[in-house]
Amino acid sequence: MYSLAALESLDEESLSQVTGTGLAIGFEDFRWLVKPTSYFEQVGSDPVGNTTLQRGDLRWYGVNISGAGAGGFHWDESGGNFGTSCDASSLGCPRGGLISDFAPHDNPYLLRAFSPRGVGYDGSILNNDPNNPDKTIYEYLAPSAQPDYTFSFWGELEVGRTGNNDNLAVGTGDLLKTQTIIRGNAANSAFRLFQFTQPGNETFAILYHSSLQGDFRFSAAQQGGSASDVVGQPVRFDALEGLHFKNVDAYVPLGQLYYQALTLDTVPAQDGNFILEIPRLPDVPTHTAVHDHFYSLVVPDSPDAGYITARAALLTNTPGATPTHTVDDSYFVTHGYSRWGDWYPCRGVGCPAVSTTPSPNRNAYDDTDDGIFFRKCEGCDDFDAFAYMITAVDVRPGQDDYSCPGGSNCGDYAPRGGTGGVADRYYRQAVNCTASNGSDYQCGYGGSYSINSGTDYTTVNKTNPSTLLGVPGTNTLPVIRTGAANLGDARAEGLQVNYMKFTSYGAGN
Repeated sequence: MYSLAALESLDEESLSQVTGTGLAIGFEDFRWLVKPTSYFEQVGSDPVGNTTLQRGDLRWYGVNISGAGAGGFHWDESGGNFGTSCDASSLGCPRGGLISDFAPHDNPYLLRAFSPRGVGYDGSILNNDPNNPDKTIYEYLAPSAQPDYTFSFWGELEVGRTGNNDNLAVGTGDLLKTQTIIRGNAANSAFRLFQFTQPGNETFAILYHSSLQGDFRFSAAQQGGSASDVVGQPVRFDALEGLHFKNVDAYVPLGQLYYQALTLDTVPAQDGNFILEIPRLPDVPTHTAVHDHFYSLVVPDSPDAGYITARAALLTNTPGATPTHTVDDSYFVTHGYSRWGDWYPCRGVGCPAVSTTPSPNRNAYDDTDDGIFFRKCEGCDDFDAFAYMITAVDVRPGQDDYSCPGGSNCGDYAPRGGTGGVADRYYRQAVNCTASNGSDYQCGYGGSYSINSGTDYTTVNKTNPSTLLGVPGTNTLPVIRTGAANLGDARAEGLQVNYMKFTSYGAGN
């Protein structure tokens, strides 16, 4: 026994009863490649007058969106050859294969025009009646979840060019070639177009909420067999060298529906330059819908009111923490964050008890799996890493707690590297600190730690950076000679764009 099914045609009466909610765009087995010699260019202008500025040109080559699995290739393609093979499951390979479920049919990109409810610049509610809307917007939404993929390009920074750009081989300046690789996804990002509601400035408006997750790498070292300083010639970049950001999760909201916009305008001189601006948030007495609901908790007015909101939002996104206030979901739409690494230390009210053992998520000095780190190129010598130990300070009004982790002789917030023993001032061969309840900042904000660089530790005779701050210090500096230097994890919460203005200027302006 079996059954058959087939598509059926719809008559005009049936079609008239269909209500569309947008255009769904699905991508399966997707890959987008631009030839490594094709580029976008920003052309600088020749400086005029008495200036030391030089012309600068930027070019971005071979923009690529491809898979992040095994199998991939470098930029040095020729003929029908995609380039030297490499493994796109790592940050050492700029281009990969197909993305099987980039945007599947049940979680596609969505393109639509509709009229969502929102707040105008004057605080009034817009589109309160769905049958009689006030404003209509256009939006393009990314899938709510995506597999990791590779986004990459290689670029050139050329300084001091004297020739025109019709022939890049003539009149070249000093050249730096770089490579940028992002291995992650942009799920939940949103792009919207609407009419701004500021009185007297009801202009074309843009909103972009950027969500990015994944790993990032910026590098400049080229592999020896393909190194070249010829303008426009693709090269193979080293598989390891560069500045890395691992386990990144970032959300940056630029603009909000109706009452805050990203706008474009020309400069008054009409000389080809432009202004990109987010006007200041409205500040009108009746606008409690924006100030109270979107940007702060409705709590009794006090010096700590803003701090309470930010603190509660931070604890909401901290594993093991217990915030004393509930933060409205709208706060997490209007406030962004940037988290580099997976370690979220917490101190103070609402945080878990201070651990007396180092966190398993705390990075080693040469960790290459998490956080922010510099790494040498393949076959290169190790480099000397040096750092002052960090002073933790509580800057709230009425608070003056601070500490010098692992040592004493802090002084009154003196820069690290001042008077005191070398062992009190610098990261060195072996150092540890054990935190305890009641002394939350005894070992700094991150709590207990134990560092042992073993045979990587040595000393060098170099100028002490503290002298640049006017603080005397020894020139015998302890360093860790290593192939990777991990700077740790970083976290910024509650990113609110209140005002932004960018004006472009040519070198001759």
